[in-house]
Amino acid sequence: MMDNTEPQEMNIFQVMARVGRSIGKLFCSILSLIGKFAQLAYKYKALFLFFIVLIVGLSTYQRRDRAKMYRAKMHILINDGDVFTYKTLLDQLSEYPKRDDIDGLAAILDISPEIASKIYGFEGFHVIDINNDSIMDFVDYKNAIDLGDTSNVIVPNQMVIRAKLNDLSCCEDVQKALFNFFAKNNYLSSLNISRLSTLEEKEWMFHNALINLDSLQKVELLQGPNYSMEFASQKERNKPFMSTKRQMYYEDMKNLFDINESIAVDMSTNLEVLTVVSDLQPERKLDNPTWKIILYTTIFGFIMFLIVALLVDNRKAISSYLKNTKA
Repeated sequence: MMDNTEPQEMNIFQVMARVGRSIGKLFCSILSLIGKFAQLAYKYKALFLFFIVLIVGLSTYQRRDRAKMYRAKMHILINDGDVFTYKTLLDQLSEYPKRDDIDGLAAILDISPEIASKIYGFEGFHVIDINNDSIMDFVDYKNAIDLGDTSNVIVPNQMVIRAKLNDLSCCEDVQKALFNFFAKNNYLSSLNISRLSTLEEKEWMFHNALINLDSLQKVELLQGPNYSMEFASQKERNKPFMSTKRQMYYEDMKNLFDINESIAVDMSTNLEVLTVVSDLQPERKLDNPTWKIILYTTIFGFIMFLIVALLVDNRKAISSYLKNTKA
């Protein structure tokens, strides 16, 4: 006789019945806890009322104007320094609001204490280029990217700054203050002076190279044994300069003009230590909305009441235990 060793499949209705019983037990446990909480609240009415007043007071205090927190962000292009330097400076700025040092923050940002009192802090976030293809893919707002991960490359000259503010009407003032703060930094301003000096030297070298290349063209036109003005057709000669690849030293001229264009862009738009790509703009949501404040405060108040009520309710057992331990 052959034994049947195949596992028996459980009937779907049995599974549903077990799940239903588990849910029922959980629901009953929750109701039991609520009932015990209600008993404690009724037994210690004065204590419960005290915590209700405490919850209302804390919620009202946290909903005051000073406690409101909005977020605003700006995207910058770093001309001098690197992302880590800027993040370090932002962390140093954020220490002033943490210590409630409004005057110190106002002094270092060169703003009025009124505006400084509306600032809660700053954060800096990396801009990520996936697969290192020179395309900005996303901003690492959660700071979750592993710096050793080669598939996610940090863009070294871009970052997003987030400001935590009490009042969104001061965004323009805060942006100007941040810009001036970085521009006046001794280390970054020294790098900026060096970079601009190098750009001026490059510009001077470009003009010299262009003159030398033009001289070489003239020499070859006059001395080249197999070259004449008939080298290009009449139609091509009538085109503007650099319009045809048949022109002598075309690639060299093209490279020089590309370099000159890059220098011109830097000299005209990137004169400071940083360039603002997008202004400081508010994000949509309030960071600590009213419903969140009330929910968290209520949970905190009820937990504290439960702990205190249980301690009071079991005070004799606790006292007896402590006395026995001491003995």
